[in-house]
Amino acid sequence: MPRILALWLPNWPVQRLVREQPELAGSAIVLYEQDARYGQRVKACSAAAWEQAVRPGMPLAEAQTLLAEDTSPKRERGTELKKEVRPLFVGCDVCRDREALMELAEWCEQFSPLVGLDQADEPDSLLLDVSGLADLFGGEAALAQAAVTACGQQGLVVRIAIADTAGAAWGFARWGDRSCMPENGTGTDRPDRSQSHFQVLPPGNAAVLDHLPMEALRLPQRTTEQLHRLGMRRIGQLNRLPRASLAARFGEPLIERLDKLAGTVAEPIVAYHAREPLSARWSFEHPTTHHEAIERVLGELLNQLSRRLIEQGQGVLRLACQLVCQNRRPLQIDLSLFRPVVAPQHLLALAKLQLALVTLPDAVEEIRVRAVTTAPRQSRQGELFGDAPREQPAQLASLVERLSNRLGRERVVRAELLAESQVELAYRYCPLTGEAVTPPSPALCPASLPGPLLRPLRLFDPPQPIDVIRIAWDGPPAMFHYQRRRHRVARCFGPERIETGWWRSESSRRDYYRVETEEGNRWWLFRQLQDQRWFLQGVFE
Repeated sequence: MPRILALWLPNWPVQRLVREQPELAGSAIVLYEQDARYGQRVKACSAAAWEQAVRPGMPLAEAQTLLAEDTSPKRERGTELKKEVRPLFVGCDVCRDREALMELAEWCEQFSPLVGLDQADEPDSLLLDVSGLADLFGGEAALAQAAVTACGQQGLVVRIAIADTAGAAWGFARWGDRSCMPENGTGTDRPDRSQSHFQVLPPGNAAVLDHLPMEALRLPQRTTEQLHRLGMRRIGQLNRLPRASLAARFGEPLIERLDKLAGTVAEPIVAYHAREPLSARWSFEHPTTHHEAIERVLGELLNQLSRRLIEQGQGVLRLACQLVCQNRRPLQIDLSLFRPVVAPQHLLALAKLQLALVTLPDAVEEIRVRAVTTAPRQSRQGELFGDAPREQPAQLASLVERLSNRLGRERVVRAELLAESQVELAYRYCPLTGEAVTPPSPALCPASLPGPLLRPLRLFDPPQPIDVIRIAWDGPPAMFHYQRRRHRVARCFGPERIETGWWRSESSRRDYYRVETEEGNRWWLFRQLQDQRWFLQGVFE
C-alpha cells in the first residue's frame, strides 16, 4: 500500500523571507501584491502583523494604517518596556518562493527519493513518497519526527501528515488538529502557528477522511463557496449524498477529487529532481606541463560541455576551469561571458587569454571545467540580406568579454537602479559579464522613474555645500554662491521632500528645489532639515 508524506509550510512566503533575512524575525511583515482590479492588496503577513488586525486580502493602505497606529513602545504590568517593532512592507516574489521551495525539495531527498511540489499555482507544500521507507527510520512516527526535527534546524515551521493518498496527507497536514480548522469555512490561514506538528494516519482507515473540511478537496474557490452556502462543511456530508446528483450539480471534478482523496483514483506525484551539475573532467595518465596538451584537453572538455548545454537549451555565463597540479593547490581560472554562449571555440579563446597570464606551479595531473552560471540560450532569426547590421551586438559582446577576462569582471561594470530614495545611493555597479540580466522590478519600471525634467543627468558625489540667501527662514532659495560666483534665482520649483527608510542607521531628511537662474542654467538644490545646511546635488543639461 502506498504511503505519502505531506510537508506543509504555513505562511511560506513570510517563512522564506525570514529564513533569508533572520534579522526580520519577530517583525510585523506584510507581503503585498498588485491586483489588476483592486490595486495593492495584502498577500500574507507575519504573526506580529496579524495581532494588529492585518489580514490577507485587505488593501495595503488599510494595513499601513493599522500598523502605523501601534509602532510606539508599550509597557505591560510587571514587564519591562517592549522594544519598538516597526512594520515592513515588501512586494511578494512568487518566483523566489517557488525557487526556495525547489531547493527545499532537493534537500528533502534525504527522506525519500521521490519528492514533488504541490501542484498549485503558488505551492507551499511538498509531497514525499515514503512507501516502504519507514523501517529505515524506525517507523512512520520516527520518520515524521526526523523530518520535523531537521526542518526545525533549518529554521522552518512545518506541519506533516502521513496517509495512504496524497490528497489525504495534504488535507491532514493542514487541518489535522482542531486549531487548524478553517474559520467559518473560509480556510483563512493564521500565521501564528509557531509550533511544528505531525500526524500519522493508520493504513486503510477511510472513515477519518469524513472529518476533513471541504477545502481539503482543493476545488475551485467558487465551488467551495457554493458548498458552504448549502451548509456543507465536512467531506463526510458529501459522502452521504448520491454521487449522480453531485456530478450533475457540481460537475465531474468534484467526484474526481473525492476519488483521489479516497485512493480509488491514482494521484501520482510529479517528482522534482535537481539538474545534474554541468561539469566535465580529464585525468592525465602522466602529469604534464606542456601548454599545447593542456589547451587540447581543455578544448575537448569544452566540446563535451557545449553538447550538454545545447541539449538543455542553455548557454554558459560563468565558467570555472580548474587545473589540479601535483602537490599544489589547484589553479583556478574563471571565465565570464556577456551573454549565454555555447561555442567551445570562443570559450577556449577566452581561456587561452588567462592561461597566458599565469605560470603553472607544477605539472598538471587533472583538468576540471564547470558551468557556474547558465541562462536560456538566445536564438536569432537569420537575415535575408547579408548587409543587415547584426554584427554590432556580437562585436560588443566580444569586446566586453575580452576586457572582463583580461582586467577582471569586477572592473567592467554597468549601473543598476536601486529602490532607494536618497539619490546618491539609488544605484550600484554590477559586472557586465557572468550574470543573467534580470528584468527591473515593478517599483523601478521606466514608467515610474522620474523624467529628465525632474532629475538631472549630472549629479555631484558627494553633494557640494553652498551658501544660500532666502527671504523666509524656511522658504525657497533666492540666491546662492557656487565656485565664487553669485547665482540669482529666477524661477524655483519645490520643495520635494525625500526621507530615507527607518531601517537605515543614519536617517536623511531633505527638501529639494529645482531652480533656474537668470543666466538660464538649471540646478538641483536641497536643504538638509537636520542642520538647515544647503547643498548642490546636480545640474540639468
